[in-house]
Amino acid sequence: MPKTIFLLLSMLLLCVGCAGTALTSRVVQEESSWFVRLDSYHNTGSSPARYEHPATWTVEEISAIFSRLLLEDRVGLLDSSRPPRPVFSVEEIGLLAPAIRHSFQQAKPNEWISFCLSQLNTPGLAVTSGGIFVADSRLHVVVANHHASIAGGTEELASIRTNPFHSVRGSGGVLTFESPRFVMGTQANWSAGHRASASELTLDHRAFLSFLKLAGATPASVRAVGSSVPALSSETGASDPNRAIIRLQEEVERLKKQVAEQEAEIIRLKRSVDHSPRSTPDP
Repeated sequence: MPKTIFLLLSMLLLCVGCAGTALTSRVVQEESSWFVRLDSYHNTGSSPARYEHPATWTVEEISAIFSRLLLEDRVGLLDSSRPPRPVFSVEEIGLLAPAIRHSFQQAKPNEWISFCLSQLNTPGLAVTSGGIFVADSRLHVVVANHHASIAGGTEELASIRTNPFHSVRGSGGVLTFESPRFVMGTQANWSAGHRASASELTLDHRAFLSFLKLAGATPASVRAVGSSVPALSSETGASDPNRAIIRLQEEVERLKKQVAEQEAEIIRLKRSVDHSPRSTPDP
């Protein structure tokens, strides 16, 4: 009897804990095939602010970042690597960017921005979902599902719509950025507590946007639909000169760093030779 009471009390405490961290949502924009909203955990007690919200963005800035988000396939040691693929199409960015801008303006410090997109895909839906927030002066982007094939009206689809961080079969790759120098880190995101993890990218967005301004680039430039990361030679045409300038400047900085490292290694080797013991010649 005491053991039964103990089990009942444990289950009761567990339920209370789950109820205390229920997900609450405020819809910013919702259509039949997509939505953007503000999510937070509703706790019975007061919780400290976690995110740097509200925040001010322009549609062009969000579009510039979203057009450079990529998914890199996980491959084994014997597998050949494939080029990363864009996370969002031009049409998807056109839908999300204005709604995300408004969401950042309305967000409270304990709220993050969630999104979910779906399109018809035989035999069901192709679903992309995740979220975005600012913490520690860095932009965090989470992709939980990317073009995941989900049957309409199923529990899987309902779970994703309830929590867009809920990953059904994983994100489909590691989230990365076209300009790796601005990536602060990537990690698995298990916040939805499912069997698969989402992919989270931490981006130095301030440095990236400052770099665009210094390079005289247009933040609104968006990658063509379905294209993979273009090579440098394909970006030097007149179709997108600003992006070509950015890539060239990054290449110059990379080469400068490589030269500096080689010079430092030469100096180290010279010092090693100068201080090496010399054998005394025989008389």
